[in-house]
Amino acid sequence: MVNESNIIVLGVGNILLTDEGLGVHVVKELEANYSFTPNIALIDGGTMGMELLSYMRGMTKLLLVDAIHGGEVPGTIYEFPHQETETYFTGNISVHEVGMQDILRIRALQEDPLEDATVIGVEPESLDIGLEPTDTVKKALPEVIARVIKQLEVWGIEVEKR
Repeated sequence: MVNESNIIVLGVGNILLTDEGLGVHVVKELEANYSFTPNIALIDGGTMGMELLSYMRGMTKLLLVDAIHGGEVPGTIYEFPHQETETYFTGNISVHEVGMQDILRIRALQEDPLEDATVIGVEPESLDIGLEPTDTVKKALPEVIARVIKQLEVWGIEVEKR
């Protein structure tokens, strides 16, 4: 599948493991309740690895939403602007092994470098089996969505709540 938008919001994580599915829950919320002009690509990356490359053709900007082990209290929201995303990808603080650094390096060999990238995430409270995030992480979701929307607006996207 080829992406028709040059801006991607990619939510990653395993929705079977409570807070680990944060990124996927955020993408589903955005799909259900917001419209974007011009259109952007909202991708439920789940636990995909190299398969994500097919969605990234033509991408110039990436906003990645993920559960992040940063060592702070559960529910802490993290945001890494473009200059700091390398730290995120090399610091192995993602709670799963998506291999995003490798995916982006392969993509960079195939195409021009990204113009911009941002990572937004939340410190998980639990990675136990369960389909819903913990209450702690659920409380952080409105702020995560607000930050995603703010970044999209910086990139020139009009965001409208349905």
